[in-house]
Amino acid sequence: MLKSRPADAKLDFFHYSGDMLTGFLALYPLGGGLEVCGMVHPDYRRQGIFTNLWKDAIRSANVSAYKTILLNTPASSSSGIGFIESQGGVFCHSEYQMKWHDDGQTVAEANPSVQLRSAELADMEDIIAIDQEGFEMSREESAEIYSSLLQETGTRPLIIKRDGVTVGKVSLEDTGSDTWIYGFAVKASVRGQGIGRSTLMLIVSEAIARGRDIWLEVAVQNPNALRLYESCGFKVMRQQDYYEYMASQ
Repeated sequence: MLKSRPADAKLDFFHYSGDMLTGFLALYPLGGGLEVCGMVHPDYRRQGIFTNLWKDAIRSANVSAYKTILLNTPASSSSGIGFIESQGGVFCHSEYQMKWHDDGQTVAEANPSVQLRSAELADMEDIIAIDQEGFEMSREESAEIYSSLLQETGTRPLIIKRDGVTVGKVSLEDTGSDTWIYGFAVKASVRGQGIGRSTLMLIVSEAIARGRDIWLEVAVQNPNALRLYESCGFKVMRQQDYYEYMASQ
């Protein structure tokens, strides 16, 4: 995402101590919302670096243009949670970050009728409909996210087909030696028929062949998806907490 930033967008903020980058804050527009992430070098914390970065971002970015502003932090970070709460952030939801583990058993074979192919512009309407149903997005939010995905280096938006019919969508992003699964959704009318499991097995098999680790994120409040991922060999590694910030404060 950082490599695909528009040249004229003021979304990234940096703090240097001498020639050393010791802190950064990044804004990520996602549909009608804005997500905020950042960090400070451990040796330079408690010096007001992140507070100043946050103030710069608030002054420079048109945050009032976004429907929601979410600040996120690892659930294990007391300093991250403390900062967000000091800015008036209100807890919203949590996500687990899960990693696939090889338990020594053979990866289950995918149903041969389920296949993945690269998404194209012609798939826009199908993707929008799936996002609206699966993630309760507006048409505009889905279209904006999909358009940005097509421009990102290292990201692969994919269409899930069964017997030649579009039944879902998913995106894969390669970062270093990891592959991340994003935006995974199957049409409600065909859920419970093994399509999600077959899709995961196709992705895992490809990752194994490429020598890559495979990760995904899932809402803690989504027990059905969590059970599916755990049954396919994914294990919870860490938790990310999201807080809503009210720009009017």
